[in-house]
Amino acid sequence: MLKWINVKELVRLDLDESKSLGIMRLDWSGSRIDEVCNQWYPSQQFDEVVGKYNISIQSLQEMLNELIFNQLNVFNQVIEQCGGEGYSYEQTFKVETSDFNFFIRLKPVRGECSHIFAYYR
Repeated sequence: MLKWINVKELVRLDLDESKSLGIMRLDWSGSRIDEVCNQWYPSQQFDEVVGKYNISIQSLQEMLNELIFNQLNVFNQVIEQCGGEGYSYEQTFKVETSDFNFFIRLKPVRGECSHIFAYYR
């Protein structure tokens, strides 16, 4: 299980824009009620970062799939992670793996999008 850290608990984010891989947009307005839908937006430097650090795209995809389809696949998991429903419960989390840092902005509001920002570590 991946460890989720609320960014409010961090002294430093260790966010390096030069290692940005892209943003995964999430919403729970799919054909099945409350089921997650997603769309990937690679960063402008995606190819450069992948080449420079010899990143396994399969590994990146596996980690994103774990976050999306195992930990955030239904809207109730978002509400649970944020501690409630509504704009006042919006939270940002950091999930670290051996290769990647993910910053996850969750909006527990139906019809709103949440985002996973992916960076090479």
